[in-house]
Amino acid sequence: MKVAALERFIKVGLCVMRGGQVLLARSRGDKHFQIPGGKIEPGENDIDALTREVEEELAVALVPDSAVHLATFEAQAAGQRDVLVEVRLYNGAVDGIPKSSSEIAELVWQSPAAPTVTCSDVVRLHILPYLARCLSEQGRIPCQP
Repeated sequence: MKVAALERFIKVGLCVMRGGQVLLARSRGDKHFQIPGGKIEPGENDIDALTREVEEELAVALVPDSAVHLATFEAQAAGQRDVLVEVRLYNGAVDGIPKSSSEIAELVWQSPAAPTVTCSDVVRLHILPYLARCLSEQGRIPCQP
């Protein structure tokens, strides 16, 4: 019996922290909250994609040279059976106050240790526990600008 290969895609995400809480975004038509970011387009590197996605989703600019790779996580894509998503998580500074763009229905600040919204698997199972552990053990996110 042949097992079908899982489809896989790569996204970049930006960890935006404020007072021990992380910013999460929910796209229009989606019930799952995600880390702000998105897919890497052809010809882009991680930072190019992160810069573009932050501007598109949060209506702020990523401060040049502030993005630092924190970790990479993988899980089933939200609402997509047989699809894996790899999220390359970055920490960085933004210029301005994040606000919902036309493609984002809602932004929320959440405690990584006790989220109160429905999150995608990669956020719920990997990213939030990682951030909660960093805050608990070190009092900050590693490489926080």
